[in-house]
Amino acid sequence: MNTVTKTSRSLAGDIGRMQRESAMVMATVTSLADDELSKPTKCEGWTRAHVIAHLARDADAMTNLATWAVTGQENPAYESREKRDADIEAAAKLSVAELAGAMEQANARLLKAFLTLKDGVQVPTLPTLFSGDINAFSLPARRTTELIVHHDDLDTTWEWHEADPEAILDAIEVCVLRLQVNPDSPGLQIIAGEGEEWIIGDGSYRIEGYYDELLPFLAREQVEEGLQYEGKLPKLPPW
Repeated sequence: MNTVTKTSRSLAGDIGRMQRESAMVMATVTSLADDELSKPTKCEGWTRAHVIAHLARDADAMTNLATWAVTGQENPAYESREKRDADIEAAAKLSVAELAGAMEQANARLLKAFLTLKDGVQVPTLPTLFSGDINAFSLPARRTTELIVHHDDLDTTWEWHEADPEAILDAIEVCVLRLQVNPDSPGLQIIAGEGEEWIIGDGSYRIEGYYDELLPFLAREQVEEGLQYEGKLPKLPPW
């Protein structure tokens, strides 16, 4: 099984890929008209405005985690689901310009926090709600994953293959780790056409494909042309 280990040495490349994907999302967001914000997305029950608001809020949550890792002082990164949903609902009523501005400011705060990781961390392992304990240096790759997946969720003309291949690989790693810690995940043997292989559980079900075919399934159960499997694909726990 191949896994990517994130360290301070990988930060520059990881942050660079995050900035690329963030710029692509921002380009999509700013291209929208205000009346397009209310269109439904691939996230059930969420409009485009909800998804954009979530991305801005997620940036601030990751800023809290990065600050915690560097300073050793825990930040209130985790709030109740009710407050999170209320914040997103409120932000989803903003205009395109307002949402883009909020996301741009949140991205700037996040970049500043991620750059401080290069000087070392006091808390190398951080707890999360859905992915178990994570390596602090994996935070940029996790943000990149959110950007790629939610870019597709916006349901515009953007397509998975437009993401940087190394960013997609990082996103696959994030999805695999998330599935590995979830007891409801099926056993999977995942083989990438580019050469990597991952095992989840007992590895009883085999799927094959290139990066931009594997990620849509692992993240959103989307079956792209070219994904290879036999029989009925197993059900994955929700993102």
